[in-house]
Amino acid sequence: MNRISPERAVRRPGPLLLLVALLGLVSGCVTNDAIKAAASEGLQQPASSDVRVMSWNVKMSSILPPNGVRHESFARIVRAIDPDVIALQEVMWPGLAATLSQLMDGYIPLEDGRSWHVHTVSDNVLISRYPMRWQGGELATPYPLPQLGMPNFHHGFAAALVELPNGEDLLVIGMHNKSGAGDNDVRRRQEHADAVVRWVRDVRGAEHENSIAHGTPIVILGDMNAVPNASLAPYETLLTGDIADEEAFGPDFAIDWDGTDMTDARPSHNATGEEYYTWRNDNMPFAPSALDRILYSDSVMSVRNRFVLNTMTLSPDDLADLGLQQSDALYDGDPNYYDHLPLVADFEILSTSISAYD
Repeated sequence: MNRISPERAVRRPGPLLLLVALLGLVSGCVTNDAIKAAASEGLQQPASSDVRVMSWNVKMSSILPPNGVRHESFARIVRAIDPDVIALQEVMWPGLAATLSQLMDGYIPLEDGRSWHVHTVSDNVLISRYPMRWQGGELATPYPLPQLGMPNFHHGFAAALVELPNGEDLLVIGMHNKSGAGDNDVRRRQEHADAVVRWVRDVRGAEHENSIAHGTPIVILGDMNAVPNASLAPYETLLTGDIADEEAFGPDFAIDWDGTDMTDARPSHNATGEEYYTWRNDNMPFAPSALDRILYSDSVMSVRNRFVLNTMTLSPDDLADLGLQQSDALYDGDPNYYDHLPLVADFEILSTSISAYD
């Protein structure tokens, strides 16, 4: 599959559309009907978009071969989605940057022998086909996991400034917040959210060593554990910049450049607008919920398409066209157990992003 080179600013056609065409070429027959069928699902990347981002809590490193129960479905899904930047959560073992880069090089080889770039903080992983000007992040809240051999584990977030081929930079922050509906769970999520807002406030300051340019597009994504039967104040902090503990984390700070709230992309299943949950486990007494989110600075970027990939509701023809299997959305093939689903958003960087708010 051809990709644009970093030197080109013209956006490629939607990757899922290209995949359908490639499969048709292999079989010797590409038809407009086949292309339209895939396009009708709303999963193709619009030509007007500049970057496709994907987020997925993959559950305890399940994507890693040879023993990870999701390693084959992960390969199929990333090939079908063909993202530019990926944020993963629950990749729990250290020293995996080289391994993940090699895996991605095999799944989606890049032009000119380039390799995928990988940055990890705690269980958060950022993977990018484009270079990272710098890498950062923070270990936000301690949560020891001695039963997993990680007595010093922290929930945290990974950040990177990604160089897009259109000449813009993109600040990406991948995070994994504490689960649970108890008061202590909410407190840890709030501390984590406060830490993210403080960190963004710092890098937007001219004196910071990794200071970002005025108007740099910002995406915060990941498993935020926006638990519906508990306080959503931590999630709202990420939207509004309303810090709960200002004594520890400093004053409130609106992350978007125009002083307004961040926007939730709110993707729906296969872009149908019918289901929005990102986590489901029918073996547990909890309703499917939108625990995972993609937030973005809408003053300098626009969402062109967004979806939660649910292979269980794709037609057999579309699954075949996209090289997917129906059970790819499930965890270890259990029809009652999805765990988390992949979220995808396509963004257009607005031409006024550098100067609009000077």
